[in-house]
Amino acid sequence: MKIEVRQKELSNKISIALKAVSRKTNIQIHELIYFEAKDDTLILSSSDGEISIRTKLKVNVIEEGEMAINATIISNIIRKLPDSTVRITLEDSKINIRCNGSNFNILAFDYYDKKELKVPSVDYLEIENDKLKRSISQTEFATSIDETKLALTGILFELKQGYLNFVALDGYRVALKKIKLDYPGSMDNSRLIIPRKSISEWTRIIDDETKTQIYKDDKDIIFESGDTTMYCKVIDKNYIDYTNIIADISTTTVIVNRIELINALERAQLLNNTQRANLIKISLEEDVCKIESNSEIGDLKEVVHIEKEGDDVKIAFNARYLLEGVKACDTDTIRMNLKSSLNPCIIYPNDSKNEGEEFTYLALPVRLAE
Repeated sequence: MKIEVRQKELSNKISIALKAVSRKTNIQIHELIYFEAKDDTLILSSSDGEISIRTKLKVNVIEEGEMAINATIISNIIRKLPDSTVRITLEDSKINIRCNGSNFNILAFDYYDKKELKVPSVDYLEIENDKLKRSISQTEFATSIDETKLALTGILFELKQGYLNFVALDGYRVALKKIKLDYPGSMDNSRLIIPRKSISEWTRIIDDETKTQIYKDDKDIIFESGDTTMYCKVIDKNYIDYTNIIADISTTTVIVNRIELINALERAQLLNNTQRANLIKISLEEDVCKIESNSEIGDLKEVVHIEKEGDDVKIAFNARYLLEGVKACDTDTIRMNLKSSLNPCIIYPNDSKNEGEEFTYLALPVRLAE
């Protein structure tokens, strides 16, 4: 194999392939990137057993061929080279890398478990990358870290009534993002649970200017955008029926400035030991929201001005659970719907600027002794 390629272009593609390289494994093939030069294209493939990535770029192929190389080594070498033409040659299991005055000779590896990453000929879902990124960032934090509740460690993708729903919950809160979307009728009522790590890695790969096509193939979900394809396994479990959980039975509505509330909640956590529950007490009275935080170190009282309709409410929360939901909203003000100290608080963005998108966040209260 013999190719010529620009350093910056190759470095960018290697960084993508690295997303599917395991750094904690004794399995050699999970530490490698597979290079295949054919026609005028270089294809890079990698897999860590959970996700597999295939990405490609145009290069000058002088001699076709293929090789496997340690991902960390090739990444470090290419990243440190100047932005010039890189010449890579494979001969007798030795890889020669030249760029300006640099001349590396490193060992090639055998790559026995080459996986064909092909996109199936089935109906697919297409979504703008900026919407996909925004939806994942608004939900992924609410997934569970409890591996005994495997279904809840992923994000539910649900196609229903003309919407793509993203759902995450961990037993203490629920994050639901809905996007109005055109999709093939054959896909209606489809539900897939995508591992959080997999979809998070995908959002770090894609750019905002293009779209992602999503395919289902047996037990794999395939994401494709531009020159990059990612395979990952879905979580084959039943997901909780979240619709009853987020039913809104509120009798009190509060409108509050989002940034002012975020700042107050962050200050309320300063005196709490991070190893314990960050308990805060909230009192909604007339046009003010009173926030109290107490610990063995001291106490804090905050006041944030609000617009309120309905009864006064006194309620307590884990501050982190409430704060993350408020941060996930993308508007200047938010709407908080409540009923009592025993019922959840449901948060909505107020006057969202993103047409065809809806976000709902539910946080369960902490029950306090009288």
